[in-house]
Amino acid sequence: MTFNIRRPLGTYRRSAPDAWFTRAPAVQAVLRTHRPELAALQEVLPEQLHHVRQALGPDHVLLGGGRDADGGGERCLLAVDTTRFRVERWQQRWLSARPEVPGSKWPGDLFPRTLVLAELTDRRTGVAWWVGATHLDPWPERARLRQLAALQRLLLGRVGPLLLLGDMNAAAGRSRTWDAAIAGGLRDTLPADAAGTFHRYREPGARTPRLDWILCGGGVRVLDSRVLAERPLGVWASDHFPVLAEIEHDGGPAA
Repeated sequence: MTFNIRRPLGTYRRSAPDAWFTRAPAVQAVLRTHRPELAALQEVLPEQLHHVRQALGPDHVLLGGGRDADGGGERCLLAVDTTRFRVERWQQRWLSARPEVPGSKWPGDLFPRTLVLAELTDRRTGVAWWVGATHLDPWPERARLRQLAALQRLLLGRVGPLLLLGDMNAAAGRSRTWDAAIAGGLRDTLPADAAGTFHRYREPGARTPRLDWILCGGGVRVLDSRVLAERPLGVWASDHFPVLAEIEHDGGPAA
């Protein structure tokens, strides 16, 4: 799953659809209902962590820290079900010219952006997976393209099936960011006519962009995938819908 859970904003009334007080039970309902074995979660602030942990339960480990130089700020997390996967190693890197420097970013980028990259072993099959979770800038597109290029360099040479999950802030199928990701060898797990994800607390329509992607590389077979256009408990869980994919290793070539 990839799911931008939307950070809390203190300027909203408690009854507003964007208020975390209103949305938190719905976010928890999404996570409890679908029980993703892997989940990339974006815009997570420290005060939201206990809601996420409570929903996923003690078997999930949350990989990733704040994007700022001091370790604070928003987190892009990779949640891993440790009953299904063994975490062999993981790292957080910044999508900049100096990826090892916390808080680093390209001149002109809005925010520091990170990639959480983990090597996981499937306890059932013994297959080793590389899984990355990220969140790119909303504008301008040249910033996203720089960040994507930095991300691709971090993925270069990884052997085995690969998943990249995140809020890319670019429309799938109709953006230069999308074209660059596909040209780099990654494949979409959703059909081309999949529904949009960034609904902004309104009923989605034909013009709703799909900003949230699950991409794969290497020997990966997609069994099922869908946008979870749901309102659990009658509440918008976020201004984004989550994306869910069921995949397996098909014994194909390395990424």
